[in-house]
Amino acid sequence: MNCNDVKFKWKSYINGELPSDEERAIDEHLESCPECEQLLNETMEEQEEKSREQIVKQEDPLNEIPIKKQAQMLRKAKWKNRLMTALTVLLIFIVVSFMTGLFTASYYGFGSDKQGRGERAVQVVKTATQMSMPNVFLGSGGMDTNFYFTLDMDFSIQKQIGKDNKSIGKLDGKMLFNSLNVKREWADGQYDVKLHFLHPNLVANEQETELDFYEEVLNETWNSLDLLPEGTVSELAITFDGLYEIDEVYQLLEGYDLDIVWYAIDTGVEQEREEYRSPYFSASNGIWGFHERAVFDFPQHGNSIMERGDGQKRAEIFKTSLHFLVENSKLAKKYIWTEQSFEEVYKYVEENGVKTYGVVVTGPSKELLRLQQNESIIYATMGEVDFWNWYNTPSNGTIYN
Repeated sequence: MNCNDVKFKWKSYINGELPSDEERAIDEHLESCPECEQLLNETMEEQEEKSREQIVKQEDPLNEIPIKKQAQMLRKAKWKNRLMTALTVLLIFIVVSFMTGLFTASYYGFGSDKQGRGERAVQVVKTATQMSMPNVFLGSGGMDTNFYFTLDMDFSIQKQIGKDNKSIGKLDGKMLFNSLNVKREWADGQYDVKLHFLHPNLVANEQETELDFYEEVLNETWNSLDLLPEGTVSELAITFDGLYEIDEVYQLLEGYDLDIVWYAIDTGVEQEREEYRSPYFSASNGIWGFHERAVFDFPQHGNSIMERGDGQKRAEIFKTSLHFLVENSKLAKKYIWTEQSFEEVYKYVEENGVKTYGVVVTGPSKELLRLQQNESIIYATMGEVDFWNWYNTPSNGTIYN
């Protein structure tokens, strides 16, 4: 720092407007430069003269204080002002953060139908996940409100293989008022879509070459199950030869030791696919259905549905879940994309009933192989395979960190 630099920044220095490092540099320069120290003295004298003009017939106490001491007092006063300014800003920040924290909790904690906005957003994500991804659902997790009207949600993404719920990823969601941003992190860095369905009405109109190919895929699925050892459980997506009510599906699969975990539901769009589009329906191209978990964990008017009832009850729960997405379509569309609007899907189901053209089942691999003899199954693809777990445990849990 030289004399020219000091003179250039002198006004800012006197007013306490310089950064701390530049102010220290000028302080050090003043101690070693008589010329600049004289400038400081002249400045102090000017301030003293102004004080005399303002105070008529009253002795100025500054006259009794040496100029050098006055310079030290000036520097201390500037630091004191800066400290007070910083403390004021910090206090304002703490008060504003505290108040926004209260308002944020209140904003997301209240809503319509006895369900808060935060809880409703979480349920939208849960419902949309299990309705658009075969045998995938959100497991343990929760939500937290933050400052400045933001909300965080995080849940494990799971699927049922055998009797176990296997974690396959993690879902992180963030909200700012009604804006929703969801990110999914898969356990292996990606989610391989292996469960595919065909719609029986489309299959009926396929050419012979396509039908032969479907038959080949079906035989490969049965061969894969045949090669698996006894001590394994598997996941299987099966397509039926027609549209069935859920109670009729139970009759088709009666006598098999397996669990039905997901139902593919006809919504009308499946039969309107253009010729150039893929005939397969899966999590990657607009399938609709519902998971067995929706039977007991979908809240309606604040109350959980705990019944594992018959097919008619499951059909009603599917329509309830779908109607919930209709009511919250703006939020749901920020999470999933569909060719049809939620309103069109709901209208079709109301008019035509809840009919399924396929299900996802899980159970012992050799037990699933027995489905090869079921003439109502026209197509099947195999999902994941795991070690034997086809038994009920009294308790279980997961540690994430």
